[in-house]
Amino acid sequence: MALTLDTSSTIPKVMFHRDNSEEKDDDVFASWKQRRVSLAKSSDDGSKATAPVKDAKAQEKTTRRRSTFKGVANSINSFLSIRRMSKYRLSVSNPEDFKPKVRYQNTYKMKPDEDKTVNTNKIEIMVKVILNQFLEKETYSASNCSKLACDLSILIKNKVKDLGLPRYKIICNVIISQKDSQSMQTASRCLWDATTDNFSQVTYCNASLCAVVTVHCVYFE
Repeated sequence: MALTLDTSSTIPKVMFHRDNSEEKDDDVFASWKQRRVSLAKSSDDGSKATAPVKDAKAQEKTTRRRSTFKGVANSINSFLSIRRMSKYRLSVSNPEDFKPKVRYQNTYKMKPDEDKTVNTNKIEIMVKVILNQFLEKETYSASNCSKLACDLSILIKNKVKDLGLPRYKIICNVIISQKDSQSMQTASRCLWDATTDNFSQVTYCNASLCAVVTVHCVYFE
């Protein structure tokens, strides 16, 4: 709009003149109104009305964006539904997971029972039988003996636990070295109660290797 000032009278008057831009705005508003009316009629009829798009590239971009967002939304919904189903199945299959854990009171036993003490003779006999069974025909190899030492320590520890020593911590160390006209010395130091705790040590040798096994039994108060 353009503003002009009328100087013929003492009071200034403002005159409004329509410009071509207003006519264009009216045309755009009329076309938009007509489009809204056509969309309302199509929704009542149940049919879809498509508005004319002047730029084909713009239409292609909008369809691509909509399809991408739609695919992402569908994937997220499917993922959430799968997680809900998995949680429900786990809760149904494992109802014990939701039960409160049973906590036992402390017994305040400072010493083991008389018939549940460590018997070093039994442990040494058992360890000798295991070493004779696994190392009688074994030849020394650095790669093989490192794995064999770990396996033997786990096996011996489990066998000692089977002897029935409640409230005892079992520690087993296995050392395997090559036998080649050399000497080897091993030492260990422990901080424990001599009245309840004890240990056993066994040495086994064949033509190729030498193994030293130490089993510590520490009472847990």
